[in-house]
Amino acid sequence: MIYYLYQRCSAIGCKVALYNHGDWFGNPANQIKIIKTLGRYDIGLVYSFHHAHQQLKQFEQMAKMMEPYLVAVNLNGMKRGGPQIYPLGKGDDEKAMIAILIAAGYKGPFGILGHKEDADVKLILQENLEGYHQLFGKK
Repeated sequence: MIYYLYQRCSAIGCKVALYNHGDWFGNPANQIKIIKTLGRYDIGLVYSFHHAHQQLKQFEQMAKMMEPYLVAVNLNGMKRGGPQIYPLGKGDDEKAMIAILIAAGYKGPFGILGHKEDADVKLILQENLEGYHQLFGKK
């Protein structure tokens, strides 16, 4: 299926990126195996922190493995054992995870998702932007 989608997307000038959304397929190690098996190294990965809680302990190794394939990384606050979605800057691990990605050579875009259904997305994005400024002192 991925190769089929890859062919269809390539035909119209689009690219394919796999997204880490839990279970076997959402494991970046498995996604990289798929890319290598297909021999299509222009298929990328989009990595979202809110689907990474089970990977926190091995994140440094994962970052090195994923970096050649990463096309985007979505951020949020990360707490071990906590809910999946915290605002950026309210977690314990996101600043270190971002530093690990940069140290691994990642130079691509970072995204912030308005990923809560029970609040105004404008407020969620504003809170995450404020968290970014808190973490990195940038405006």
